[in-house]
Amino acid sequence: MTLNSESLSKLLCERLCEDIVLEERPSGDLMLRTHFEFPDGDIYPIYLSESSSGGIKLSDCGHTLMHMSYEHEIDNFMDGTRGMLLERIMAENDLEWEGGAFSLATTPDRLPLSIFQFGQALTRIYDLTLLSRSNVGSTFYDDLAELISRWVDESKFQIDYVPDVPNAQAYLVDYKIDGNDDIPLFIYGIPNRDKARLATIMLSHFHRYELRFESILIFENQEEIPRTDLARLTDVGGEMISSLESRDDFQRKLLQRVAA
Repeated sequence: MTLNSESLSKLLCERLCEDIVLEERPSGDLMLRTHFEFPDGDIYPIYLSESSSGGIKLSDCGHTLMHMSYEHEIDNFMDGTRGMLLERIMAENDLEWEGGAFSLATTPDRLPLSIFQFGQALTRIYDLTLLSRSNVGSTFYDDLAELISRWVDESKFQIDYVPDVPNAQAYLVDYKIDGNDDIPLFIYGIPNRDKARLATIMLSHFHRYELRFESILIFENQEEIPRTDLARLTDVGGEMISSLESRDDFQRKLLQRVAA
């Protein structure tokens, strides 16, 4: 099969135009229907109106938070780690916050690009709900707990340790172990990309407030973590163990740092 770029371009333009519908609402605003949708199948309603500067404003009119509220307390996404992630997403995409609605200011010539940017940003915001879900099918945390208990006396470690930093309850450490020279050892289990990002935020917070600690990050499968997320985690984290299969490596690095 030979791909014809001209015919494919024409087909894409035709189909995209067919699938994107612009409707005028009673308020005078325009609502754009696209293929962006929530997990329940509802589309992202993107509203267009004139901005105060004379350009175009895209807004979700509060629908993203409304869908998140079906199964989650919205206040949980305003503070702590999720709040920091939300602020980061908004800053990276130039989003504004208006009474529960997310908006993006743009210009007519940048409208196509801005629509995709806005849709992707709303998807990332909704994906914060994934941080509230547990992976019940995985035994990773159980296996990690078993290894630590095997090598370290229970009197020397704490689970869900509360560190001495501002807003500490949002930055719980998986395991805190009494370390050498009174420097605590923090251990994080990293089963997926979401936990890698969460650990990056937590460790960055500790460095910001000059908390003294060492860390070991142990992955369920380091190869499954996207390169960018792994690079950010490497910048702030300490020793890394690629998987629980590397038990000898984990044991050696752990016992080197545990107080006798």
